[in-house]
Amino acid sequence: MSDKTFLHLAVKALHSYGLQNAQLTRLGGASNTNYKVNVNDKSYVLRLHTSAVRHNRDAISSELAWLNSLQDTSLVLPKPIVNLQAELVTVVSDDSEKETLCTLMCWIEGKIPPTVDAMTDEELAKTGSIMAQLHIHSQQFKIPTGFKRNTFDEGHFSARLEVLYTALSNTEFDINGLNNFKSNANHIITYFAQLERAQDRFGVIHADFHSGNYLLCDGNVYLIDFDRCGFGFYLYDLTLALMELNEEQRKAFLHGYETVKPLPANYTNLKQVFLSLAYLDNLGFLIANPDELAGVVGEFPFVVEAFRNAVENIA
Repeated sequence: MSDKTFLHLAVKALHSYGLQNAQLTRLGGASNTNYKVNVNDKSYVLRLHTSAVRHNRDAISSELAWLNSLQDTSLVLPKPIVNLQAELVTVVSDDSEKETLCTLMCWIEGKIPPTVDAMTDEELAKTGSIMAQLHIHSQQFKIPTGFKRNTFDEGHFSARLEVLYTALSNTEFDINGLNNFKSNANHIITYFAQLERAQDRFGVIHADFHSGNYLLCDGNVYLIDFDRCGFGFYLYDLTLALMELNEEQRKAFLHGYETVKPLPANYTNLKQVFLSLAYLDNLGFLIANPDELAGVVGEFPFVVEAFRNAVENIA
């Protein structure tokens, strides 16, 4: 779709919320087409769910249902807005009658850090405590009827492995080395599949904790973008966040986490397993975009080493 079509759909969607004559500013974002909406001295974020890999209406409604439940906590998070029909998801059509799903949330003021290195240890500790609070809430969250979100399970990681292996098979990587990596990855996925999904370990997770989804404002840290949330191990959520951090930054993040929620007793033994899966998930996602191939090839040796260490750790 053209920018003009997106803007037309955005204006049309806002009418469903009773918002006219709004000022719209296109925002960045890879998964959806997003706009900042200023109207009547209030600000919102309007999402047009235009990703090639689209969630359906039930999945989007489930994301917003979890966000709504989190409004009862002390966390400052995006608040979903219902339309004039009291629905969380709005459907609009372009001239070709193609339907686009739209959602609206309150705006949270803040700036995304240019890199994670721009964050102080105090800010990283606050981010860790936010994650711990989400996990505590998730343990108590009663799954509503019809709640549908992706599960980060062995099927998910096996699919990522196949995509990554197939793409790298067409590069200069040694096939024997790739086969050894695949064997190690399958070993880790099999081990992971046998882990107990206990209530204090497994639930709804954000699944996209990284500095691009943090907002910094007056010493506070806020979390945005719940588009990837789903069912998974809390340790997986944690290792996704740790993946971009160096050792000192990880200490700060974990300190903040542990001020709210203790790490599981087997954290030391499992962290390499989940960190390997986090690398696999990330690279398996990125390599679907041909423009990301060079970057994935550059990162791949670290993934190979991570899986080798993980296999040795559980042997």
